[in-house]
Amino acid sequence: MKTEAPTHSQSILKGNFATAEAARLCRVGFIPAYPITPQTTIVERLSDMVSKGEMDATYVNMDSEHSAFAAAMGAALAGERVFTATAGQGLFYAHEVLHAIAHFRLPIVIANVGRPSIPWNIWSDQSDSLAQRDTGWIQFYGESSQEVLDTVIQSYLLAEQLNIPVMVVLDAFYQSHTSENVWVPDQDLVDEFLPPKKPGPMSIDMENPKAFGGLVPPEHYNKLNYTFWRDAIQVEERAEQIAADYARMFGREYHNVEAINIGPQTRLVLVTVSSITTTARGVIRKYPDVGLLKIRLFKPFPKASVQEALRELPKDAIIAPVERNFLGDREGALFQEMQRALYGAPYRMYDFYAGAGGKDVPPETIEKIIHIARNNPQDVNWVDIA
Repeated sequence: MKTEAPTHSQSILKGNFATAEAARLCRVGFIPAYPITPQTTIVERLSDMVSKGEMDATYVNMDSEHSAFAAAMGAALAGERVFTATAGQGLFYAHEVLHAIAHFRLPIVIANVGRPSIPWNIWSDQSDSLAQRDTGWIQFYGESSQEVLDTVIQSYLLAEQLNIPVMVVLDAFYQSHTSENVWVPDQDLVDEFLPPKKPGPMSIDMENPKAFGGLVPPEHYNKLNYTFWRDAIQVEERAEQIAADYARMFGREYHNVEAINIGPQTRLVLVTVSSITTTARGVIRKYPDVGLLKIRLFKPFPKASVQEALRELPKDAIIAPVERNFLGDREGALFQEMQRALYGAPYRMYDFYAGAGGKDVPPETIEKIIHIARNNPQDVNWVDIA
């Protein structure tokens, strides 16, 4: 079979199976699992791999997502490389433990298959992961199954270098249950890129006993937060370096953000994450003055990368974030983060809600957004409500 590189094989994989394949390639040693649609086939596939001896890992069925994340925290303290996956209410239920994992500085990587909460819904939405953006976790959003697989591998290296956990997010059904061609790297290549996990500063050491989770007085708590901040502000630059190293070894290039057709000729920039990006790529080919800014690293928000991507954008240009989330606020999370990153910049920015709860965002909807943004935009616009 002809492959992209001699160290890869080609497979047709659903996004959830590509995610499980990435965890296997990273030699994950502990997998606590609890099923929830549309994530379930990730942990089912991992269970199958472990039972067949394709993975040397301990797989444990837990009684809830809260318990799954608590077990993940315990295994990470014991020095294991840990992976789990969840979605929607499962991520909300684990909220308390997300804070604990981040502030214990444990380099866990998880996948979240984005879906909303109430009213009851299992379709694509990013409100679940974006609601957790202040828990201290790094967040990446994948556009394709290939990108999700590659991002999980990169995320372990990033997490273990900085001792900060990473959440890799893929859209429900559009990615999780849709089959795509995926280049799967050979194990030797991944091993060369991602070395075995070494004990971190928050690992149990039987020769040097220490306590975990005790009461921390203000003077020490302040220092702990400072050291977390000091490492978190390295994420943007470190993620770019890891992606560049990955490109040299694996032949696929990624960046914190991707700028398409953004330059002096651009009058409108759509800002997207995940699978909506692919649709927008096709649409803007018909509009030479419309650009596209894809956000891959969402948290910490890549301010420097965004500013660099828009460096040549005319001052009278319009920026239009496209939101597949609703967080109970006036604007969506993408608009809020873009405003913060571009504070003081002259651009006009209008927010567009489209695709919440899995409502399809076809090319026609992207064209409506372009038309509204150019002609009669409101500060906040809901598209295709009827």
